[in-house]
Amino acid sequence: MAFLLAQNISKRFGITQALDDVSVSFERGEVHALMGENGAGKSTLGKAIAGLYMPDAGTVTLDGRQLQLGNLDDCFAAGVRLVHQELAQCPNLSVAENLCLHDVPRNKLGFVEFAAMRARAARLVHALDESIDVEAPLGELSPGRRQICQIAGALDEQSKAGKPKVIVLDEPTSSLSVAEADRLLAIVRRLASDGITIVYVSHRMGEIFQVCDRVTVLRDGKFVATNVVKAIDEPTLVQQMIGRRIETAKNREFASAKTAQERASEPVMLEVEGMRSVRLRGVSLQLRRGEVVGLGGLVGCGRSELLNAIFGLDETAQGTVRVDGTPIDTSSPDGAIAAKVGYVPEDRRNQGLFFLMGVGENMVLPFMQQLATLLGLRGIAKERAIIEGKISEYRVKTASPAHTPGTLSGGNQQKLLIARWLSHDTKVVLLDEPTRGIDVGTKNEVYRLVREAANKGLAVLLVSSEMPELLALSDRVLVMCDGRISAELQGPDMTQENILRFATIDEMEKAKAVRANAPAMTPVAQASRL
Repeated sequence: MAFLLAQNISKRFGITQALDDVSVSFERGEVHALMGENGAGKSTLGKAIAGLYMPDAGTVTLDGRQLQLGNLDDCFAAGVRLVHQELAQCPNLSVAENLCLHDVPRNKLGFVEFAAMRARAARLVHALDESIDVEAPLGELSPGRRQICQIAGALDEQSKAGKPKVIVLDEPTSSLSVAEADRLLAIVRRLASDGITIVYVSHRMGEIFQVCDRVTVLRDGKFVATNVVKAIDEPTLVQQMIGRRIETAKNREFASAKTAQERASEPVMLEVEGMRSVRLRGVSLQLRRGEVVGLGGLVGCGRSELLNAIFGLDETAQGTVRVDGTPIDTSSPDGAIAAKVGYVPEDRRNQGLFFLMGVGENMVLPFMQQLATLLGLRGIAKERAIIEGKISEYRVKTASPAHTPGTLSGGNQQKLLIARWLSHDTKVVLLDEPTRGIDVGTKNEVYRLVREAANKGLAVLLVSSEMPELLALSDRVLVMCDGRISAELQGPDMTQENILRFATIDEMEKAKAVRANAPAMTPVAQASRL
């Protein structure tokens, strides 16, 4: 008998059948992937196993015990842990307090033992990232480091519930750098070797083939197949997911067809001079019309902080931002939006979407004033036409434009956010991890839409931790290290090796590479100001 068995699981949200009589078995100590397009039911099945969702039908049995579905406490006590794709944390509390909320250490008098709390948190977190201060408020960390803390919390073997038997990881590396993701995957394999079953929900094909033993594919809420990873290739897996074969994006596949000289002749649409903040150390750059410029680097290097500063989300940032030659007010997002700058943030839940408004209202909210009638009333007819077009163009799966974003899958929430900016009269768009939580088929569609928008004159500044994505979309790459731009890469110099080299290089190594003209590499244009 299977160690973990989800049998005949069905779940409906309104008119959407998220799961339809799905049965999947999981073995003890295996890493078992759940894959499928956005809305296929992967996360829904994982959350049903963990007790977060109450299925309409079906059972889940763990090690011979039938779990109380829809009961988080019972599933947790049985040994099931859930690591959400969205950050489910208390940002006002410290890292240590967040990691011990489920089991606060107390002395015999009932008082909290803060030293024990910090020690436990440090043991868990530092296994993933030694640089995280467990006494710091969680809200001060980048989304990537907050994700690391959430993952660490699921690994606690010393809580009252005991050692976890099953860990459901929902897109666990979506906010992590390459090095952090590799470290996590090594930990996942170690946990599996210790007998813990890992239910691994991910869109990243490389991770599936690197770490997973078996993979189950869902499509439109139905079971398609369970495969041994070693016995299947990527195109076949993609075909099972979406019904057609799609190859992985290649280097510069979606880049501009223009030469570097032709791009350099285009007018400057975005200019940043001397941008400084807690994380930024005098960043300067230029972005030209029709150009996609990628920002490479490790989590914490300042990429997301730079986008926040440009869009007016960092009140402490100091520097000059010009859009189409005109300086803008960066004290709030109002100045950037008025200058036709769009922003797709990494943290869509806290920074991007309005969960009390409808899907349609989310799409057009920044532009409602422009769509209003002469009397200042909402232009409902204009809004409806734009909303219907965007839902169709970006294939956002929603029962109705009036439904809230919370009813959508994570991938459809991301497509909603992208649709807000790309298909409107935007001059510059800032994309921070734009395909986070998006399936492989939709990723290629997003790449095409971004390139089409750039070809029409949109200037794009792109942050992505997925190297193939960064290299496939970008016309050139600016590498950031420790709050500075450490290199500009173009043409044949745009490689993963070069990005990683300049993302980790210190000042002495960089000076040495410049003096020696980097003899082991093709020439690289060093830049501290672009």
